[in-house]
Amino acid sequence: MDKAIAQLFDLQGWIVYRTEYKQDSIQIYVGRPRKVARCPECGKVTSRVYDRARQWRRKLHTWCNEKPVYLWVRPRRFQCTGCKKVFTERFPGIRPWARRTERAEALLLQRLKANSFRQAAQESGMSPHSLRRLLLRCVGQKANLEEALKDMEAFVLSIDEHSYRGRDMMVTVTCVWPKQQLLAILPDDRIKTLERFLRQMPDSVRQRIRAVCIDLKDAWRHAVKRALPGVVIVADPFHVIQDANRRVDEARLVEQQVTGVRLPRWPLLKNEDDLTERQAAQLAAIRKHHKNVAHFHWVKEQLRDVYRASNRDEAAAILDRVIFETQSASDAALLQWGRTLRHWREAILAYHTWRVSNGYTEGVHTKIKLLKRISYGFRNREIYVRKMLLAFVPLAWLTSHPQLLT
Repeated sequence: MDKAIAQLFDLQGWIVYRTEYKQDSIQIYVGRPRKVARCPECGKVTSRVYDRARQWRRKLHTWCNEKPVYLWVRPRRFQCTGCKKVFTERFPGIRPWARRTERAEALLLQRLKANSFRQAAQESGMSPHSLRRLLLRCVGQKANLEEALKDMEAFVLSIDEHSYRGRDMMVTVTCVWPKQQLLAILPDDRIKTLERFLRQMPDSVRQRIRAVCIDLKDAWRHAVKRALPGVVIVADPFHVIQDANRRVDEARLVEQQVTGVRLPRWPLLKNEDDLTERQAAQLAAIRKHHKNVAHFHWVKEQLRDVYRASNRDEAAAILDRVIFETQSASDAALLQWGRTLRHWREAILAYHTWRVSNGYTEGVHTKIKLLKRISYGFRNREIYVRKMLLAFVPLAWLTSHPQLLT
């Protein structure tokens, strides 16, 4: 029976004295078979038992059918034969003075991955404050990049921002090729913070970065070039088309104010291939009577053709034609758009070399929003960053205690 208990609750190497089954818990009294201990001061092994703890100490170990399983231990006090120091023996998997074993802490962190602090606390019978302290102690603020990327000879990063609270933004750094993995959440969206993170990457990691996918932010592009010279910048296709739709919609609103004629929105923003018959007719009318808006729409559709091109040369020909047409336009907004496309020409065309986007990063942001919603928001940035990393990154890449996973 004792062997079955030891195997069920991962207590191999312990002596199971007795087991008590109560209505709300399971109590297991255990001890260590070894008769010697190593002195923490001089490292000498001694077998001289000086004393034994007067009372048994309870440690939360695991759960069985939603019932907590507690280990009761009674540590011995040894006296070193070398330095004469008296010390308390240490049990494997239990930190000194801890109320939980490392197995219980690993299970608590697993419960906290997809739940709020309050829900995880209710399920485990602990307080949310205890779970926060456990999170701060066991989970780092960034993944171990060397461990996370050790199997990749080369990889591509993705950088995007998401809302921490309102307009208070944070930067998300992920790997999007050849594997998809969240790497870090920076505590703010300052350029210096991003550049510092990129510079502090281990050299073994920096040398394998081939490209970085970002949206159309010049400050980010310059920061990446300063921190990672020689790395290719890829403009995220979603943000390029999103920026195009925003410019088309602004042109539509200006045309409405000038002419007083209401222009429908969806025929201009929707992909031309997906228009209904009514929307196609509305678009034809806009092209006939509102040439400036039609020009904006033409640029947007040409950008879609850039990404649908079969190779880089074909995409470059389309993009160069768009830049030439916009540079000769009379509308100031269209002229400015052409300058933006000219500045980002190489980054836009780099998509045909790497075929990467911020799609995975946007999916990470969607899950982050869900976790924030079920947690009713966060007030502490450090807790927020560690909680979100815990939901995506394997615990072995985050914790400084690898034995938690044993």
